[in-house]
Amino acid sequence: SLVNDSGRVIMQVFFYGDKDGQGIFRGFVNMFSNANWKITATDKWVAINSVKGKPVSIYANKALPEEGGEDEKAQKELCEFLEKNKLYPTITIHRGHSYYADATISQMFPSSKIVFLGSCGGYHLIHDVLEKAPDAHIIASKQIGATEVNRPFFQLLTEKTRNGNNVDWIPFWKELYKSVGNVPEFADYIPPY
Repeated sequence: SLVNDSGRVIMQVFFYGDKDGQGIFRGFVNMFSNANWKITATDKWVAINSVKGKPVSIYANKALPEEGGEDEKAQKELCEFLEKNKLYPTITIHRGHSYYADATISQMFPSSKIVFLGSCGGYHLIHDVLEKAPDAHIIASKQIGATEVNRPFFQLLTEKTRNGNNVDWIPFWKELYKSVGNVPEFADYIPPY
């Protein structure tokens, strides 16, 4: 159910332009600097496409400075591009502080089947996500969101999709636990099941 009519998985990642967001964005793009992926960029967003395995496209707005609303403009432009080209994301990732989560939820596509709220207290926004995307499987933290959990989660998810594997949450969570079980914040992440 994650693939579109052409057999492609579309993901959208929302970044915000505070200092933390800018650093996390750079690390995010670097995750895909390998032979499995091709990265192209505009002045407002990046597209990361698989070149090996199943077709996967990841679209992320650049974490442009929040002063002057540059990050908001980048998100809006990317959403318009996706809508115009009928590229409806089935995976939505929020990568920002909790006070930005409402902005992500208000812009996310109803086509979202997996929604990852990688911010503090994202668990409290489950109702809001389901109002927007009723069929979404939601991953969120009750307390502190941590890059040490968020990054391995996203790496595992993208590799599962690129390899054409199903996302079965119980084995997925066990596999994730092997790489981040020693991170104290992981205990506060709630899997969809």
